[in-house]
Amino acid sequence: MEVLDRDCSHPSIIGWCPFNETQADQDDEVIRIVYKITKKLDPTRPVIDTSGWRHVESDMMCVHDYDQDPKSFAARYQAGNTNFVSEYGGIWWNTDPDTGWGYGKRPADICEFYERYEGLTDALLKNPDICAFCYTQLYDVEQECNGLYTYDRKPKFDAGRIKEINTRRASVECR
Repeated sequence: MEVLDRDCSHPSIIGWCPFNETQADQDDEVIRIVYKITKKLDPTRPVIDTSGWRHVESDMMCVHDYDQDPKSFAARYQAGNTNFVSEYGGIWWNTDPDTGWGYGKRPADICEFYERYEGLTDALLKNPDICAFCYTQLYDVEQECNGLYTYDRKPKFDAGRIKEINTRRASVECR
């Protein structure tokens, strides 16, 4: 409640998400109560009860999906029942393949990284039922070497190429 009170009028807040990746045995009533309190304190923004795996009471459904194959990744969203992929990608890329980790098999070279990144992003951009998505992650953190930047905030990839992939018009915008 203190966070909502403090940040409620901040212009960059577009919604609230009190939980991330709750466990299967999480008490649904706790999730429901926190959702309702959040909604009561700020009825102007959407609330996602839990980012990721399971929802109890939520204004928007979201999933975390680290499938590294663009074809199977795209196929999963053809049914149109998900509108926000709040975590995807996580492509493992670091200069020392013996340290850290990322999702799936590490790309063999930079070309394979771009091909996979573009394929996964295209799957979301081309789907008219996807209204939002978030690549995970922007920076490497601790042992996770799946950021677009290093832990020290140095770019790992050509920012212009990433921008070109990310800024194409999404199907949801063409409705």
